[in-house]
Amino acid sequence: MSIISFLKKIFVYDASDNYEAAVIENTNYNVQFDSRKVEKPISKKVSSSLNENFLEIREMFSVPTNNDVIIKEFSLKGDIKGFLFFYEGMVNVQIIDDFVIRGLLELPFSEEDSVETLAREIKDKFIIHAQVNLTDSIDLIAEEVNFGGCGLFIDGLNQAFALDVRTWEHRSITKPENEQSIYGPQEAFAEMLRTNTILIRKILKTEKLIAEGVKVGNISKTRGVILYINDIANENLVKEVRNRINAISIDYIISIEEVEQLIETGGFLAPTQTMSTERPDRTARALSEGRVVMLLNGSPRALVFPTNAYELTHAASDAFLRAPYANMSRIVRLIGMFVSVLLPALYLAVTLFHQEMLPTYLLYAISAARANVPFPSVVELLLMDFSFEMIREAGIRMPGPVGQTLGIVGGLILGQSAVSAKIVSPIMIVIIAITGIGSFATADYSLSWNFRILRLIFILLAAFAGLFGIGVGLFLYTVYVSSINNFGIPFLSPFPGSDNGSFFSALFVRHIWKREHRPSFLSTKRTEQEPQISRMWKNGRNRK
Repeated sequence: MSIISFLKKIFVYDASDNYEAAVIENTNYNVQFDSRKVEKPISKKVSSSLNENFLEIREMFSVPTNNDVIIKEFSLKGDIKGFLFFYEGMVNVQIIDDFVIRGLLELPFSEEDSVETLAREIKDKFIIHAQVNLTDSIDLIAEEVNFGGCGLFIDGLNQAFALDVRTWEHRSITKPENEQSIYGPQEAFAEMLRTNTILIRKILKTEKLIAEGVKVGNISKTRGVILYINDIANENLVKEVRNRINAISIDYIISIEEVEQLIETGGFLAPTQTMSTERPDRTARALSEGRVVMLLNGSPRALVFPTNAYELTHAASDAFLRAPYANMSRIVRLIGMFVSVLLPALYLAVTLFHQEMLPTYLLYAISAARANVPFPSVVELLLMDFSFEMIREAGIRMPGPVGQTLGIVGGLILGQSAVSAKIVSPIMIVIIAITGIGSFATADYSLSWNFRILRLIFILLAAFAGLFGIGVGLFLYTVYVSSINNFGIPFLSPFPGSDNGSFFSALFVRHIWKREHRPSFLSTKRTEQEPQISRMWKNGRNRK
């Protein structure tokens, strides 16, 4: 393969017009361990003897050592024994008393009733509750109880009941903290899975929105859902996301950020390949474009698959601003990100290797300011950059008001004292301050971490080779990012362009009446999301 063909393969991507032809290339990746192919242990069966079930539950849940497990025994008519068990604080005791136990106590007894008849009568008539599952597996009953349900055993039945009576304390729906916007909805995801799915369904009122249940974690069995719109999303993309999540083998999954790291590809310097958002409206918009979303119980964020390099620079407020305002904001953010990565390295390269690029009086001013500084420029720059990072980390760890005060006062005092003590030059304080402000303009928090690491690398390259080192570093990193394949889609898609203007839409915000097509690189089932003429009143037509 020639160099031209290799570069063309990396940089050029032709999106398929037919979604069926967009086959995910990573489908046959080499999986070292697939949890779906592991032989699972035989599930313990429910015994018809209530005493055996009782002893099994006590041993499984370590009763009475585990003192928040409640086992309540009772007697039905005809001296039929039974018991139910649950975790204290995770169930609604009022529902258990009013709709479970009260219904069971009214159960008529007849010696002619068979086991199947008794089980059916209990489930259909005498447990007045919405969700009741009948199973012969003790492990499934235990799993439901661990998730906040209630297990019910009746003497003589070789099956047990799993009752969905869960309720626990949780944080209410609040305003977004990290993706604030003056316009648009002011709701953010909470830690409850069903609360989050409701927030999305409240926006996308369609039966085509599918929520597939998944469980991750061999022991924790953390529950989640994969969301997609059935008549829009590419089936190959949905299959790839499902396969990667099902192939995760780890004992405990606590947060959705852990799932993100387990399913993405790339190395140390690879940027994040999924978009994490706390806004239901942004998630709903991604679903309407044909993307796949994952929600996890206990995590107040959603993962959006796939994303590209351009979308990580977008802010939630872009969707609610007029196109000129949103584009102005986006350009400012792009400049801020460029400054946060390359400004210190450019300053170092110019002052050390390319002084002829500076105006004479500016060069005199920089030289005079550094006349009494005892450290080389690279040491001075790294010292101030590390000090700024410490102030930022300390501000995050401290309580809100204290953290803000620490950031302002610490920065002012440290900068002024360092200049007065002749440790750093005033121009270095300006460079670090502008760099810090630019890093705060980065829309995605994970991307800002990537830029902070890249900044240090470019500083070292500039210290050794000047602008040539920066150029080589930019070229190598661009080639590396271009080679990343994100769920079968190149990370730089739709670069360099496409037939429906997806590349322009990735960089700039179009007017809302010009967004006829979904992103071409997603190869969705339905490419058009609005007709070519959406403002029918402007053509003199009656609005339907």
